[in-house]
Formats: sequence, C-alpha cells, structure tokens
Amino acid sequence: MTLRARFLLLTTVFAFAALIFSDAFAKADDKPRVLYLGDSLSIGSFGQTFDGWMRRTGLEVHTVVAGGASPYYWLKAYQTLPCTIGFWEKSPTSERRLGYVRAVPKLEDLVKEHSPDVVVVQTGINLYATLRSRRRPAEENREEVRSLIDQMCFSISKQGAHSYWILPPHSHESRYPATLQKELAKLMESVVTQYKGGVFESQEYTQFVDPYPATDGIHYGPEEARQWAEKVSTDFSRYMKITSTKEVERSLVRAVPLRTTTPQSVTSLFKTKSSGDSKPTAKGEAVELRLRLVEKSEISNLSELEYSNALGVYEYEVLEDIKGNYNKDRIRVAHGIVFQRKHTSSARRGIGTEIALTLVPLSKYKNLQTWQTVDNLRPNFELPLYTPRLD
Repeated sequence: MTLRARFLLLTTVFAFAALIFSDAFAKADDKPRVLYLGDSLSIGSFGQTFDGWMRRTGLEVHTVVAGGASPYYWLKAYQTLPCTIGFWEKSPTSERRLGYVRAVPKLEDLVKEHSPDVVVVQTGINLYATLRSRRRPAEENREEVRSLIDQMCFSISKQGAHSYWILPPHSHESRYPATLQKELAKLMESVVTQYKGGVFESQEYTQFVDPYPATDGIHYGPEEARQWAEKVSTDFSRYMKITSTKEVERSLVRAVPLRTTTPQSVTSLFKTKSSGDSKPTAKGEAVELRLRLVEKSEISNLSELEYSNALGVYEYEVLEDIKGNYNKDRIRVAHGIVFQRKHTSSARRGIGTEIALTLVPLSKYKNLQTWQTVDNLRPNFELPLYTPRLD
C-alpha cells in the first residue's frame, strides 16, 4: 500500500471515529436531567435507593438533601437558612455529606445552574407544624401551605421544567393525627396537579408500625425506607415516559394567586378594643410595653423537640403602653425558649414577672418562623403574636 493510500485510510478511520464519539457525546448530553431535593427522610436508605435507581437508569441526577428543610428553606423569597442536622449533595462527578452547612442552596439558583428537565421534590413532614399552627386561623394556615407549594411549582415551571412531588409517608398517628396527614397531602396534590406535575401519594403505600414515642414516629427503618423508595422509583419511571413526550407550558397561570390584600381575619386583629380613643397598631410597627407574665408555654422534655431551636408563646398583661400605639390589654409574645437544645433564660421566666420589652410582629423575622413553635395556650386569634425586637 502506498504512503498516500495509507494516509487516506487513516484519515477515513479518524473521521469515522470522530463521528462515533461526537454522536456518543451528543447522546450523553441528551440524557434527561433531574434535580432531586429532599429533607431528612431522603438522607438515609430512602434517598440512597431512589438516587441510585435514577442514576442506574441513565438519568443525569443532581441531588441536594437538607435535614429539616421545607419550602421556607428552598425559596428565595425567604431568608437563607443553615442546615444543622445533615446535608447531602451528589452530582454526576462528586459527592459530599456534611453535618452542617451555613446556607441551604435556593431552588431558583439550583434550577438556573443545572437546567433540569424534571425537579423531584420530597417534602412535607416539616409543613405539619405550619398547617396546625395556633398563630393563625386554620384557613390561613391552609393558605400558607398552598402558597409555599405554589411558589415552588411556579419557580420550577417558569424555567421550563416539570415537577414530581413525593408526598410524606404515613407517620405514627400519635405524632400526627391521620386527619392532619390526609389534609396536608390533599393540599399539596391540589396545587401540584394544577401545574400538571406528578404526585406520589406515599401514604397509600406506607404504614408506620414502630412504637411511639420509643421512635420519633416519622423516620422509617432501612428496610421499610428501601421498600418505599422502590415504589416511588416504579411510579417515577412511568412519569418519565409521559413527560418525555410533552413540552412544559411556558405561559402559566398561578395555581394560587399571590395575596394582594390583608385577609379580614388578620385585619380584625388590629381593631380598637373599646371606644376608639387609642389608634390601632400599624402592621409591622414596634411597640414598647411594660408587661406582667400571666401564662406561658413550656417544654420539659427536650428530647421531644424535632429541631434544635424552639419558640415558646407567652401571654402578658399590658401594664403600660410606653409609645401609646398598642390598643389591647393582653399580648402574646414568641420567645426563644430553646437554643441548640438548651433552655434559655426566657424559658426560666416565672409567672408574675414584670418586664419592659420592645416588640415587633413575629412575621418580621421569617427565619424565626422556621423554628419549632411550642404553644400550649388556649386558642385566641384576637391577639397578634409579637416577638422581641432583635435590632
């Protein structure tokens, strides 16, 4: 064979090889991309099983799991929060597990960075406290949950991605009543389906049978968690076959309209109590009061806490309105009574104690709303909930 012939042959071989490799890389780039977000239920066997299944089936997966996380953590509309009870992140090329991270990454940033075709969201356990909060009427609690799920669905959809939601598994009913569990699942599903997202109703396939309070009533053992993950994997496989044949609608109508006016039930909190000789407190305005403690929420067993930090709701009699802008004779205040699983000085404050405080509505500090709230007081939605001003 002449030198020229050998050169032509090698050129043809290299060209053919380049074609094969370029086609292979193109196919690799075409792999469906999945962003998987989870809370503490995804840190152990459930998350490992589901994450491993997705990767083995050829999906390109980026997993971000933060213990204790809820939409308050994931959404940019709320303050960046740390994770203190376990963080796991895994990409196609790296993996890290940490006990603490200073800032849980935000959903909007993750979607923009990884451009997923589908965002899988395993969440809900940490929304039970929001749904049964005593700080608001029940309908406002439901509206808050709807809004949180809506904001996440909207953020995902507007980037052209689908969403697939793994709803909470069955919890021990002494920890969370069955009616509460079903109510949350129904709320979440009603919003997600309006965005044409996928929903796995975990309660239909799980049953928490371990004793409570010997266990926390929430987290499944390794074998039960793997069985749950296998059921989710089977359903997600079906969902991926469906989503691969359709486009996400870019023009969206929000499933839950953003609230533009103050609900009547909230407005009523700021009405005058008698003849109207003192003006109502403006929403968000600080008050300076001299108070006497008349009732307090307490927690004696710190092991019962779900998180490291907790607020306790106290009720005070108003002895003096220093600024003249608070029009009720009682007020409820959320104090930090547990920090890093230790009682604070506020927790030791005795009934009858007199104290002067500068207070602002609790809603001013979004990060405090993610703390566990201990509220053993009788329901009274006529009293707004304040907290000591931090600045």
